[in-house]
Amino acid sequence: MSNTAAVLPTAKSPLQIQSRPIPNPSSTQLLVKNAAIATNPVDYKIQDAGIFVEKYPIVLGSDVSGVVEAVGPSVTRFKKGDRVAGFAASVPLNDCDRGGFQEYTILNENVTAKLPELITSEEGAILPMAVATAGVGIFINLGIPRPAVRQNSNGSVEKKQSGGFLVWGASSSVGSTAVQIAHSLGFTVYAVCSPKHHDNTREYGASHVFDYNDANVVTNILNAAKQAGQSIKYALDAISENGSCEQVVSLLEQQGGGKAVLTLGFPEDKQKPENVETSVMFAYRVNTDLKEFGGWLFNEWLETGLADKTFVPSPGIQKIEGGIQAVPKALDLHKKGVNGKKLVLPLA
Repeated sequence: MSNTAAVLPTAKSPLQIQSRPIPNPSSTQLLVKNAAIATNPVDYKIQDAGIFVEKYPIVLGSDVSGVVEAVGPSVTRFKKGDRVAGFAASVPLNDCDRGGFQEYTILNENVTAKLPELITSEEGAILPMAVATAGVGIFINLGIPRPAVRQNSNGSVEKKQSGGFLVWGASSSVGSTAVQIAHSLGFTVYAVCSPKHHDNTREYGASHVFDYNDANVVTNILNAAKQAGQSIKYALDAISENGSCEQVVSLLEQQGGGKAVLTLGFPEDKQKPENVETSVMFAYRVNTDLKEFGGWLFNEWLETGLADKTFVPSPGIQKIEGGIQAVPKALDLHKKGVNGKKLVLPLA
């Protein structure tokens, strides 16, 4: 058997399609034969800027789904033949075998989730990076308590939070995931995205949706919250560009302060108000210093949400045909701009 991979041989170089050995899983690892992989904007940024990677060559890619081919001796939750989605972690762990842009990927047990029959492999592939990023942002950076993964007598999950929660960039994979998580926790979600994605964003759980192109967007959100008698103390910025950080922080400042979690750091040349706390969310932490949290997020929260349909894969999918050989094409599309869709490459 062969393992076709898109390999980044050196910093800032073109990807090369190569054949790699099929790896063997160690103690708490799984070997997955990928049925679909997904790409993210950070992939081309790593390639072009030569950032984050400490050792080359490297196989990039974080989002995979497929069938378990083998498990390590200490794996208890999964067996050969299970359909799964998982968060590949080649970059933080400097290990090509853990990269997503290949036919076979090594995954850690704690960042893998079983897929129910109703979820396709393509849908499974859009989950890991978005779930890890939004999950770390909401539960770790913002410090919102984890919900109990249990149901009330009527079948609904107990909701404990209240008030407003702002998601900027709500049509992105991370943003739409954050909308669903915040809504499931009981928050009233105020979402900002392109008007063409407003209907989908409402379906994911947003109560109020706003156009990011509107010059008065912050004022409009504040007015909507005032009319609802609510205060917005938490915000997640899923894009952190084109002035979004400053607008998010300004809104929280006018609400009396709060916490904002960002994709990128707050601009150093801008003044940040003292009553607003900002931090940056790093998805890879579920594979490093937040392994226990990653286990809860993937093994429990995500599996339960997919099974009972309280969480759905989002946003929509744009398929890129051609298998591993089409990874460079997908990254080029990201450079040109992808809005409200997740690029997925079917492999089977």
